[in-house]
Amino acid sequence: MPPKSHSQLDNEEPSTSEFSQDLSENTRKAYTTDWALYTRWCRMQGILPLSATPDHIARYLTEISAASGLSSASVRRRLAGLVWNYHQRGFRLDRNSPLIAAALSEITTNKPCAAVTKDAITPQEMRAMIATLPFDLRGLRDRAILLMGYIGGLGRSDLIGLDLHQNDTEGGTGWIELHSEGILLTIKSKTGWRKVQIACGNTDLTCPVYTLSQWLHFAKIRSGPAFVRTSRDGKRALSTRLNDRHIPRLVKSTILKAGIRAELPEKERLALFSGHSLKKGLSISVDQSSGNQIEVNLTKAAGF
Repeated sequence: MPPKSHSQLDNEEPSTSEFSQDLSENTRKAYTTDWALYTRWCRMQGILPLSATPDHIARYLTEISAASGLSSASVRRRLAGLVWNYHQRGFRLDRNSPLIAAALSEITTNKPCAAVTKDAITPQEMRAMIATLPFDLRGLRDRAILLMGYIGGLGRSDLIGLDLHQNDTEGGTGWIELHSEGILLTIKSKTGWRKVQIACGNTDLTCPVYTLSQWLHFAKIRSGPAFVRTSRDGKRALSTRLNDRHIPRLVKSTILKAGIRAELPEKERLALFSGHSLKKGLSISVDQSSGNQIEVNLTKAAGF
C-alpha cells in the first residue's frame, strides 16, 4: 500500500456503503471520468494527484464549478468520485477538511437556486437521435414527435394535445391540416390560438410531413388524438392519448443512445436536456445560420 498523502486527514474508518465494490456500471463510469478530469487538472497545475492537499482539492472544486457552471450537487458528486478513487488506490481523502468544506459552502452560496437551463439540440444531434429509433410503429411515432417538435418549435403539451381534426376530442388543444407542401398546425396557447407551419424536408427519413403521414397511416388514425400509446411490442396503436411525460423521456433516451455529450457523466448529460430542448433547438440553430426565421423553410434550412 502506498504511503498516506497529505490528502488523507480523516482517521475514521470509511463506511462500507461509501466504498462498496458493488457499484452500478453508470456510477463506475462516472467515477472513472471524475478521476480522468481531475488528473488532467493536476497535470496542468504541476501536481501529483496522489500528493494533492485539501487546498488543491478545494481549488479544483471551485474552478470546475466556475468554469462548467456545475450545480453544488454536481460538484459534491464529483467530490464523491474523487473520494472513491483515492480509496481504491489506498489513500483517504477527507471530504470534511475545513478547506474543502469552506469551498463547498462558497459554491452553494454563490449558486443559491439558479434556474436549470436546458441545452438546445443542434440539427446534427437531432439527426443522430432519430437514427437510434427502431423502424416499428412506436419508432415511427417517436420519429414524428421529435421532428415535428424540433422543426415546429413545439412544447410537449403542444404535441400531445394535437388532434387530427378540429373538435375531435374535448381534451384536444389543437389540430392538424396536412397539405402537399407541408403541415399547418392550429394550437391553443395562453393568449389565444396560433398557427404553426412545418414544411416538407429533403428526404423521407428526416421529413416531418412524410413521417407524420406514415405514422397516421400505419397507426390507422382517422380521428381523435394524433399521438397515442402503442402496444408493448410497438406494433399496434392504442386509442389512449400519449402522456406528455413521454416526450422528455424520449429526448433523454435518444440523447444517451446517440452518444451526445458522451464525455460527461450520464447524470450530467441527462440534466442538460429535456422536452424544452426540442422547443428552442431549431429556432436558435436556424437563426444563427440564416439570420431570418420568417422567410426561410426551417426544415430544409436545417438539412432535414
